[in-house]
Amino acid sequence: MRKPQILVLALFSLIFSACEKDPPLNEPGSNEAINQWTLKQMQQYYYWNSKLPNQITLDDKPNIFFKNLLYRDDRYSTILQALNSDTYGNTLSNTFGFDIAQLQHNGQTMQLVTQVVPYSEADLAGLHRGDTIQQINAQPLAAYNFAPVLEAALKLPSIQLQLQNGKKMKLPASYISQPVVYTAQIFHKQTKVGYLFLSQFDFSGGYSVLEAIQKLKAGLVQDLILDLRYNTGGQVAFASFCALTFADIAPNYVFVQFKGNKKLGNSEETFQSALAQQPEGYSFQAEELLKSGLQLKRIFVLTGPNTASASEMLINSLKPYIEVIQIGTKTLGKDMASTTLSSPSQVNGNQRAWLLMPLVYKIYNKDGLGDYSTGLIPHYHTDEFAQLPLLPFGDEKDPLLQQVFNIIQNKTTQSINKKANTSTKTLTSSYYGSSYRAIPMTFPLSPLNIH
Repeated sequence: MRKPQILVLALFSLIFSACEKDPPLNEPGSNEAINQWTLKQMQQYYYWNSKLPNQITLDDKPNIFFKNLLYRDDRYSTILQALNSDTYGNTLSNTFGFDIAQLQHNGQTMQLVTQVVPYSEADLAGLHRGDTIQQINAQPLAAYNFAPVLEAALKLPSIQLQLQNGKKMKLPASYISQPVVYTAQIFHKQTKVGYLFLSQFDFSGGYSVLEAIQKLKAGLVQDLILDLRYNTGGQVAFASFCALTFADIAPNYVFVQFKGNKKLGNSEETFQSALAQQPEGYSFQAEELLKSGLQLKRIFVLTGPNTASASEMLINSLKPYIEVIQIGTKTLGKDMASTTLSSPSQVNGNQRAWLLMPLVYKIYNKDGLGDYSTGLIPHYHTDEFAQLPLLPFGDEKDPLLQQVFNIIQNKTTQSINKKANTSTKTLTSSYYGSSYRAIPMTFPLSPLNIH
């Protein structure tokens, strides 16, 4: 029996079945059979199903066929073949345990380590956030070769780094599972301020989040700094989990509204119903999370260009209920939900199943506010690269944390959600990060992810 899928990005209770009861018209496993199945799913679920092309060639390779179906504004829908590593998008962080950004400033090129995954090989080798990398695999890095050198490195069994200080290190490639909680701490300023860095929204970190929340609650924190600068999303159910542990809300409050095509229509989820879509093996209850949570009326959220999907949804969905003060730079702008559809054996034959992940819903908060495809603009624009070297996450000298402390001290956040500072002044020159928009390694019948 086929197990139903759970929607995860901006999630909801709608369940999709990827099964095809009608036999395909073409040979199972052929491009024609796979593409015919893909087209039928897109006609049913795709947000822009009315924009699908009229002229279609079924004999193209499935990934090429799929790309030719996509609407011009769609940056995120994708198709993968299960367990075929060639079709998955790896990143430095999930392959080698670190990531970098390239800055162009005053005619010079710099490659700064922005993130080191705790307990990864990079961490154990002594790589730190803020380190400067000069060479990768003996190739000096420059603006023109940054992307191709990284792309080539991700296909190798190891990576060799040379830092500006002369230190060299060799890191093996492996699949690295990031901890959800990097650090949680309390700052003893005029009022006690809690700090929590979340790398992603995944129930593997549920108990770690609860442990951190209990630490902050026992410390009597009055404000929370939620660091989502490098959080590219995850499970919508886990975003609801976090909201219930952070904010002064109720389980039956509307968490998110979904607007789909004419066939799917519109729907909504409360915090409680979204949490109920947690993966098998978890049984968290909304009332219990609220009781043990912080129940705050104000949260400071740190953001950047890698803050995406479920992270953005959490920020937007909490605004109708509590004061959300966004600090940092503009977010990525993924304001849509996707689902995962798996091709049945009648379609793929003896081949591995194909996983279709189309965008299916636009997402909005309780007040109907959404449409942030260009990113959520912070109330206080503060660039973490304005002050170098980069400091460890949770260092109180971090410019974004300093901005929070200044706001708390000056008490300048009244009605902040009603009128944001839309200034887009950049404190440093543009920079190019390595790819954070990787495709999650989802498998058939896995939950929908906010990617």
